[in-house]
Amino acid sequence: MSGQNETPRQKMIGMMYLVYTALLALNVSTDVLKSFLVVNSAMEETITSINQQVSAAYDMMDQAYALNKAKTQEAWDKTQIVKEKSEDLLNYLDKVKTELIAVCEHIPAEEAVGLTAHDIQRQDNFDDPTHYFIGESEDGSAGEAHVLKEKLTAFRNDMHEILGEDSTKVPLSALRTDKEYAVSWEVEHFYHMIVVADLAMLNRFYSEVLNGTYNVVSQLYAGISDNDFKFDQIEARVIAKSNYVFTGQQFEAEIFVAAFDSKSELSATIGGTTYKGENGIVKYKRAATTLGEQKLNGTIAVPAAYGIKEYPFSMSYIVAEPTATVSADAMNVLYVGVDNPISALAAGIADANTRVTMTNGTLKKEKAGKYTARVTQPGVQAVISVYAVENGKEQLMGSQTYRVKRVPDPVARINGQDEGARNIDKNTLANAGGLLVSMKDFEFQLSIKIGSFSLQISKGQELTNVMRSSSNRFTDDMIQNIKRCKRGDKVFIQDIVAQMPDGNRSLGDMILTIK
Repeated sequence: MSGQNETPRQKMIGMMYLVYTALLALNVSTDVLKSFLVVNSAMEETITSINQQVSAAYDMMDQAYALNKAKTQEAWDKTQIVKEKSEDLLNYLDKVKTELIAVCEHIPAEEAVGLTAHDIQRQDNFDDPTHYFIGESEDGSAGEAHVLKEKLTAFRNDMHEILGEDSTKVPLSALRTDKEYAVSWEVEHFYHMIVVADLAMLNRFYSEVLNGTYNVVSQLYAGISDNDFKFDQIEARVIAKSNYVFTGQQFEAEIFVAAFDSKSELSATIGGTTYKGENGIVKYKRAATTLGEQKLNGTIAVPAAYGIKEYPFSMSYIVAEPTATVSADAMNVLYVGVDNPISALAAGIADANTRVTMTNGTLKKEKAGKYTARVTQPGVQAVISVYAVENGKEQLMGSQTYRVKRVPDPVARINGQDEGARNIDKNTLANAGGLLVSMKDFEFQLSIKIGSFSLQISKGQELTNVMRSSSNRFTDDMIQNIKRCKRGDKVFIQDIVAQMPDGNRSLGDMILTIK
């Protein structure tokens, strides 16, 4: 089932399921068979009740759509998809129940339509149901149980896709088929089960599909106007100042009602104690003295038109030992010769009481929790540690180790052309005026430039003298020689030196063919 997110109805269904599976372990006596029939009848009554709620949810969405189509179009369209997929799956479950009765009674399927568990002659029959659901396979992959599993999985996935980010708000775990089982989901649910138990199981899935449908449609409806404050359903909310606190601190939370008048005189009851609210908010504090997950459950009382209505709420938070967070803001490595931005924080400790150290480099504090790291030696790891300083004592809160690398080589360019062999028009080359330099796929903004380079031109079988520039610009001699080039002449740009933050760097040669 769905654990702490289960509705009361789901819990009741789960309890019924536990009852009849426990009974299955006993010898199948007349009394046991009657018990299964009672459980199955209760399931059918539950289905009738949930069916009414699903119909009401559809009607509620249709009314909203009739009042404001523009606003509700998307939610209404999704509801139609939900309705179609739900009805398809429910019709399939009805078909399976009919086929199961037909197989067990050895009658045509059309004669089994309308028959119930009470009409079955051999209510303790498990051979025919097992063959129907498991087939000739050991894991059930060749029987109808496998088809049912695939359809339940597809329905659950479809509902999650329709809800998108809101899927976490709707409990659908009762339809999960991917849990670990001794053999398989199919065998776990349908192997060697008597027919009345199988019918109860199918009705359980039927009710879960209906319940999921109701929850999905209700969530779609609730999402139409979250900010309008016009819905008649009110849900309690708990906002914690932090869900992660340390021993010795206090857990703080604000408990309030969404979309409710801030002037309402609210109150919340937690652990038998009532807390009064102000301005529509109940503020709650509890000392964090025990490590681990802590539960907060209670009810919030809201003045309504006719008396007081109470709404339950629950949440959890973690109490943990102090820890530290250190992260590189730009990437997961540190580079030599550049300012590497670092965030270094000790959770729950004031910045003034925090000390941060570093190996293989230095740290410069920019502001609270923000530092600039300068590393010195590539290939040697840098360790950044965070200490809490209180009452003259230091406590290591945590540390992080980073790899240290040299800045990658830049690339020299001419009019968009980079290193290697390229074709270029001589006028374009002459008008470029010189070399540019840039970094490929590097997140830092660096101040780099070309410090010098040489240029030589091959004209047929002759080579010009090597011409040198002590900047990134072409010399006059270079430009004149370039302008005298003919088609097919080659221009060699070599000995390119880039001035980097960590020193000069030699770059790759460029070979340009005049076109």
